[in-house]
Amino acid sequence: MLWDISGADGLAIAQTLFGQSVSYLAPFQSLETVLEENPCSVLRLCNRNFRILSSSPIPQHLIPQHLIPQAHTASIHQYSWLQTFSISPQQLHQLTQKATVRAPHRLTNLPNHQAVPAQLDDIALLIWQHSSAHRPSIDIHTSHSSAKLLESKINSWDSHSLMTPQRPS
Repeated sequence: MLWDISGADGLAIAQTLFGQSVSYLAPFQSLETVLEENPCSVLRLCNRNFRILSSSPIPQHLIPQHLIPQAHTASIHQYSWLQTFSISPQQLHQLTQKATVRAPHRLTNLPNHQAVPAQLDDIALLIWQHSSAHRPSIDIHTSHSSAKLLESKINSWDSHSLMTPQRPS
């Protein structure tokens, strides 16, 4: 499940849930942590916005009442338009050669616990390399309407690479 924390008090909510360490993350950096015994990954999208990948919902009882969005200063929600899927390291390598990014971001040698916004043809996506429950994961976040086309393109690279004969060394 993907959850987004956003708004003026987004950082305060993230610190309450995950501790002070989230405030040290730069935009598009992430960390692996635990929330009520459930492993999760936390990605900082910008100054006060975070994306959480968790197998369970964010427990509302952990958020102090003064930070709950009664004044609409922050929100915790799931976007119905957002979809995620995982890709292999080989697919990431092929994606780095086909997708474009804007400076200062780069796709080459994407480190663990790092994300990068990119574009493949006309499809906007976020590529996030992180650990999930101590296992390496490469996730793609994109709009629900673009996900099938994007998955198709990425999967077609695998079939093309399988069909391309290797030259003898």
